[in-house]
Amino acid sequence: MTKIFSFNKNHRDLSAGHHSLLKEVNGLNGVPKSLAPGFPDLDDQFNQMGITHIRLHDGFGIGDMDNYFQVDRLSDQSQMIINVPEENKLAAKRLFSDISNIRSIFPYAAAGMRNHDISLALKEANYKMTDAYLRDIMNNKAELNPCNIQRQIMFRIGRSGEGGYEIPQDFDIYAMLVGILVNRYALNYARIGLPGKITYWQVWNEPDLLYFWNSDDPKKYYELYAKIARIIKAVDPSVKVGGAGIAFVNSKLEDYVDGFLRYCKDNDVPLDFFSWHGYVITGDPQNIIDVGNAVQQSLNTYGFTDAESFCTEWNSSAIGTKNTYTKVQSPKNAAYIASTFIYMQYTKADRAYYYRGDGLSFGLFNNQSSPKNPCVKNCCTYSAQSFYLFSRMFETPYILSGNKDFSTGLTVLAAENAEGNKVNILAANYKVDKSFADSNSAPDYLYQQYYLDTSRSLNQLTDTWSKNKWFGGVDPTTMNSDNMVVQHDPVQKLPDDNLLRAKSRDYTNSDQGVTVVINHIGYKKFKVKAYRIKEGGGLEKISPPEVTNQINVSISNNKLTLVDKGATPSTVTLYSLEFSHH
Repeated sequence: MTKIFSFNKNHRDLSAGHHSLLKEVNGLNGVPKSLAPGFPDLDDQFNQMGITHIRLHDGFGIGDMDNYFQVDRLSDQSQMIINVPEENKLAAKRLFSDISNIRSIFPYAAAGMRNHDISLALKEANYKMTDAYLRDIMNNKAELNPCNIQRQIMFRIGRSGEGGYEIPQDFDIYAMLVGILVNRYALNYARIGLPGKITYWQVWNEPDLLYFWNSDDPKKYYELYAKIARIIKAVDPSVKVGGAGIAFVNSKLEDYVDGFLRYCKDNDVPLDFFSWHGYVITGDPQNIIDVGNAVQQSLNTYGFTDAESFCTEWNSSAIGTKNTYTKVQSPKNAAYIASTFIYMQYTKADRAYYYRGDGLSFGLFNNQSSPKNPCVKNCCTYSAQSFYLFSRMFETPYILSGNKDFSTGLTVLAAENAEGNKVNILAANYKVDKSFADSNSAPDYLYQQYYLDTSRSLNQLTDTWSKNKWFGGVDPTTMNSDNMVVQHDPVQKLPDDNLLRAKSRDYTNSDQGVTVVINHIGYKKFKVKAYRIKEGGGLEKISPPEVTNQINVSISNNKLTLVDKGATPSTVTLYSLEFSHH
């Protein structure tokens, strides 16, 4: 028999979402504009997925303070490098480093900090490239935006991954540089053509990992955060500041959660939000509830009850390999994503940003051809379709009460519109699989990915089209930088255990599909449509194929019953019901 879920249409679940209102946990890292040669523009796709929140992180120069990429330190696993043909990898590393370094906002920041000279740190400040991307992202072309989606950006202060992991040499100068950015992008945003201010500012990324912060003294991070947070509030008290983008909350709870919050409380340091990452590594998306609850408990303990809690990165795996990049685009990951969206409605995650949403590695888009027509590229991946289906839930943003049953492979969310005459139901069926989060575990086949186009070096990207596309109209060969910092051996160690464990499950009934019962329906007539993500399903558009003819729906005795035997493992299904009295 199928797994049964019951909901009550006469009662909204005040314990879910924001007092029953669906939370916007479908934000993304990554941008809808091409970040480098070989990667696509995705404005239309981002809009179809309903993306309103974007975290500016790992833009490889865009939004970065002071990158220092070195060709000889770049790994073959780097996001823009890993899928490049072997014979072009060295050229790719050179181009990747060049682009990421010359696009940094403050190309002489390190030189200025070495000499404790703010004027030198500001030398040849390079705002135009980041300005151009911010304008394109936030203005959102009308012809590609029929729903008038307004995008908001969270600005991550720091560097992109592999852009240097030594801590800033002069915290005061670094904070002053941040203040200049807040003045530009928050106070005076209109002068550079932005439609609104950048309100949210996150200080650094993953200081608990050696990849970003080469210090084993968490108090160093506290000190940098305090200086930056205070200067941000001095420039514009209305913006929001927070930290710290912790990679592994449970294993670093004392150093970078409790210790950090205690420091902020004891020293009256501004903290509007706390950010954390949801790489649970167990293969079980339900662990996101454990992480969110741990963060909330610490926020409450130290008096930050009004601070927002943001999961600023999450995915089924944190380790990038060719295996991972295919698995995160699969129907199974689509089910993982949709399950996480649902679980996040029941924990302290006020907003969330998936890593990542564009065409880079870990992204929602690849270069795979359609199996039906090899001459045509797929529009998207199954994971992108999962974002689309969740965005449809905002048509009916009020979560209905029901039996919160997380004991099987199925997670189900039902929500209604304000008038009560429409209900959307999202059903995700995911079987917990530790090997799915294992980067060494290979899928049956690999999807074709986008990769950095090395047919031209940086010196050849000087035509008008290229300058406008990737460099804000600036000739990249005219840019110089001195952000060189000696990179020492790492002093931090990666955690051996993130202290999370997968939950026990019984898949007996959920393997057979789902039955959804809605009590007190209050209507006699209905129209229904259903859409499903599954292996082999069409990828020619963001919306997955319609499967309405595969479900049975009836109303009897003021109760709606929906039966779907096709909602089996590694599927995501949206049921959209409209009601009338006649």
